[in-house]
Amino acid sequence: MSRGRFYIFTWGCQMNEHKSEGMAGVLVRAGYLPAEDPAQADIVLFNTCMVREKPVDKLYSEAGKIALLKEENPRLLLGVGGCVAQALKERLFRKSSAIDFVFGSSNISELPDLIERARRARALGRPGWVMAVDKIPDRLEDLPYLRTSRFQAKVTITEGCSNFCSFCIVPYTTGLLRSRLPGEIIAEVSALAQQGYKEVQLLGQNVDSYGKDLKNPQITFANLLRALTEIPIARVRFTSSHPQDITDDVIAVMGEENNICEHLHMAVQSGSNRVLDEMRRGYTRERFLELVRALKERVPGINITTDIIVGFPTETEEDFEQTVDLVKQARFGGAFIFKYSPRPGTIAFYKYKDTVPPEEKQRRLEILLELQKQITHEENRKRIGQTVEVLVEGPARHDGLFLGKTRDHKTVVFSSPEDLTGELVWVRVTDASVAGLVGEVTLPPLPSRERVGVRVEAHV
Repeated sequence: MSRGRFYIFTWGCQMNEHKSEGMAGVLVRAGYLPAEDPAQADIVLFNTCMVREKPVDKLYSEAGKIALLKEENPRLLLGVGGCVAQALKERLFRKSSAIDFVFGSSNISELPDLIERARRARALGRPGWVMAVDKIPDRLEDLPYLRTSRFQAKVTITEGCSNFCSFCIVPYTTGLLRSRLPGEIIAEVSALAQQGYKEVQLLGQNVDSYGKDLKNPQITFANLLRALTEIPIARVRFTSSHPQDITDDVIAVMGEENNICEHLHMAVQSGSNRVLDEMRRGYTRERFLELVRALKERVPGINITTDIIVGFPTETEEDFEQTVDLVKQARFGGAFIFKYSPRPGTIAFYKYKDTVPPEEKQRRLEILLELQKQITHEENRKRIGQTVEVLVEGPARHDGLFLGKTRDHKTVVFSSPEDLTGELVWVRVTDASVAGLVGEVTLPPLPSRERVGVRVEAHV
């Protein structure tokens, strides 16, 4: 018999998405069932992000909506977890009376107990501040993930970060770098391969720093990747990479014909050496562009994507123009571009005044967005005429159309009379835009074991 139904809101990165799978797994193991809609749930969880201000504002907005649902369903409980919970703790209860319990970044396994404590407090007419938040996350939880896909899986290899970039709240909410042992990761990916998964995505705030905390020179990200090339799974992705930690060994593994995908998300954040120094990023624009050149030379067909912050405190027009110039030189396949958002608790929040006016931040944002759209469109148009391998992720918005991703993480839309979701197919690219590629299926799907290690640049 079910103990109730739950619904999870997720904001933020892929790591948060995977954490939500862990939350779902913990609750299902405890006897709860997923709900299709928060209005049908007895438990609503917010898995939050604090990297920027907008997701934090969204939390309070959604909490107000849950408060209205509580009027119709007195049993409904709201729990808040993730980075905002880790940072604000009991302050969340003062912000919203709709919140029943709070749990930290490494307290997901305690969810069933927190729910029961909050329920007992409600029954006694004394709803209290039910909370489980470690002061500093210092462990990797072993969670029973309830995966949302039957063919794509996320696998955490590290949690936390020890870089302390001046603008970033992550080390304070997720703790310092913590790496899983290689054997655990290899065993998990091997099990996923046996279950028929076609793609895994390795996750970490900075995957390239994998193993640095384990003090074993043989445990490196490059050696982990090389071990995963021996597993019969078609695709291995990873995110995110920090430019100061990418090694020649990682580039070498990516350049070989294997199951490591030709996509690298490498956040540059700024093109100005002065701003990079104030951001505490640990590299120069020259070093970053050297990495871009090396990757494009040694990894055929690689798609490099990035993150950029505009309007960092003290960023001048000259600093911004250097970022524009770097984008023109690097020719990223895509970029996430954001206006600087002051985060309380970070070095930049206390050290620098937010001197760039909001309208100037918006102007710089729009300039970079338009430039990157132009570059993405031009790079995508180069793919017309190629035949690419696509992992079909599901139906597109229009009937008869499906979408999927290439090995280098380009979105492809194509027509098909049958549902090919979860299959690897060949698609000939017939058109392209800033949104992605358009094509037609040219060859029937092949068994995934025959696709392992195959790289396709053009199959005409």
